Amino acid sequence: MSLDCQESIKEFKYLEFINWSVQFMSALTWERLLSYHSTQTIQKKLERSYQLSSYDNASGLSYDNCYRFIYFLKHGENFFKQADQSPHAIQPILLFYGISQLIKACLLIVDPEYPSTSSVLAHGVSSRKRKKQQYQFLKDEIKIQRNGLFSHVAKHLFHIDHLEAEKYSMELLLKQIAEMKDVFIFHLADHSLVKVSSDNLGHLALTEEIAQHFHMSVNRLGEFIKERYQYNIEKEEANKIYLKSNQANPSVQLSPFLYHSEEKTYYLPNARESLSNLPEILVHYLLLYNLSMISRYETEWWYELLLGASNDDYPFILRYMEIAKRKIPYFILEFLEGQL
Repeated sequence: MSLDCQESIKEFKYLEFINWSVQFMSALTWERLLSYHSTQTIQKKLERSYQLSSYDNASGLSYDNCYRFIYFLKHGENFFKQADQSPHAIQPILLFYGISQLIKACLLIVDPEYPSTSSVLAHGVSSRKRKKQQYQFLKDEIKIQRNGLFSHVAKHLFHIDHLEAEKYSMELLLKQIAEMKDVFIFHLADHSLVKVSSDNLGHLALTEEIAQHFHMSVNRLGEFIKERYQYNIEKEEANKIYLKSNQANPSVQLSPFLYHSEEKTYYLPNARESLSNLPEILVHYLLLYNLSMISRYETEWWYELLLGASNDDYPFILRYMEIAKRKIPYFILEFLEGQL
């Protein structure tokens, strides 16, 4: 057997192992979320959370919401599991409704009166109504509306305001997902992420090599991130700065850093215009909203893409949906474990 053949077999076995590991971790996430399906436990945890937030009648609110919380989780899980068994053509719709249900469960922890008004029932985002000729998914944009679930979640879960009328391209959003980096490299030769190391305490390390991408010194880059994002400079070494997150739940809100769930490593976009303050769970919400709208209303383009696989939109979208299936539940679990 030739050396090249042996290497190919090794690579295939490695990819098989990675695929099995990813599927196992996804199943394990849903299994761990089963702990949140007990009204007895959730009622107590919600009551304690409401008491810490100084809500009146914390006991009554927690009793009312413990069933709603579990129903949102179960409904979201059913959408995701159904998506796994469904054709690609309808997966975006199922995944979008799934993430919406899971986010609503999280929302009940910090906003026990959700929905207090009808204005928060809308999706809170809009996409282009009609796609232009020569449409490219990566160049498509989505716009944030003043009212709706998206802005409500951004404010109450992540304390992010003033997103109204902000526009995000699909390319920018996909670059906020570290697992997509290989797709960008293979199809577009776009090396848009740089790996960031961390110490045993989870502090993220900025180096001179990383800072050069931003045409700054490492000290200036550290100050830049400290000023615009929720980080403090924890310690300094020769040509290296360690940052510590100020977020209550940094595993969910890493911005502008990205977490690669397959590699268990961190990345940073290597251009200032690619840095974002959106938590990744909201990035998934925006991507899946737009894909679900395409699936529902751009049927001709959608099926030409899926059946013809004629351009790079095909691998970008399908690879993304596979990532979303396992990473969204991971972030929901991380959020719940940090809040309850």
